[in-house]
Amino acid sequence: MRSDAELVRAAQGGDAASLGVLLERYRAPLYGFALRILGHGPQAEDAVHDAFLVALRKIERVREPAAVGGWLHAVLRNVCLMRLREARGELLLGEPPHHAQEGSFELPVEESIDRLALREWVWTALSELSEPLRVAAMLRYFGSYSSYEEISTILGVPVGTVRSRLNQVKVKLAEALLETAGLAHDEARRLNESQTRFFEAAWGEYNRGQGYELLSSAFSDDPAFVLSDGTIHGRRWFVEEFEGDLEARMKLHLTTLIASKDVTVIEGDYENPSDNPFRCPPAISMVAFYRDGRIPRMHLHFASHPERKDEGELHEP
Repeated sequence: MRSDAELVRAAQGGDAASLGVLLERYRAPLYGFALRILGHGPQAEDAVHDAFLVALRKIERVREPAAVGGWLHAVLRNVCLMRLREARGELLLGEPPHHAQEGSFELPVEESIDRLALREWVWTALSELSEPLRVAAMLRYFGSYSSYEEISTILGVPVGTVRSRLNQVKVKLAEALLETAGLAHDEARRLNESQTRFFEAAWGEYNRGQGYELLSSAFSDDPAFVLSDGTIHGRRWFVEEFEGDLEARMKLHLTTLIASKDVTVIEGDYENPSDNPFRCPPAISMVAFYRDGRIPRMHLHFASHPERKDEGELHEP
């Protein structure tokens, strides 16, 4: 398996597949990091996509290839903090994130792309987008127009349409990078498939009311369960919660699983019993940290209930 430094150097030489492998390798820990800052919800995944695009455009600036993990986390942290500022109303509408201001956007779009080490991949990926998405992407990420209002004026469409198109662009380019990596037989993909099979089986056992023995086997003897408010619980809490949920006939349907060597992110939607529809929040994100093949620590992030905004009223399983 190639090292981080080898992947960075290859990506800096224009190899998009190497960048894709690198991002797949860090996708789970980055997602877990975004959840810690932004909480459960689409913003965490969107922030990771933002970080992927920064990596695509700026990987050649990494001066210490072996420390690229720290660089990616720093990029993501800046993205997340900017989102928090935006949510608090501290940014003007359409003000570009800090990372969007770092580059030299005075260059024409074509020259900006041609200066990238990954320019051939970028041109190919952009050509596969629909024209509205392609133009929005080039203006926002490779041109001199970084605010939504400017792009809205140029394209003659509402700001909301610009946002929607750029959200689609981020997802499509991130997916294209991972697909370019040819990960069907990569170690990261095999690990993801293995973890998916395990947790599907474990939650299947739980959903059938047959217990949680398989799920429990994934944890160390003295695991820590960290809730969003910072409170920490141990195995006894885990047992009590699952016993109560089994008795209440709770179910959890997995929606997302992203695995790396040391971190796995599991997300799912709760199915509350008809006679107790508010027992659990509608969804959960779990970030499991592994050591020696088992989980000594798991962070839990719960979605807010649409009818009960006060998390203090929610039962956190």
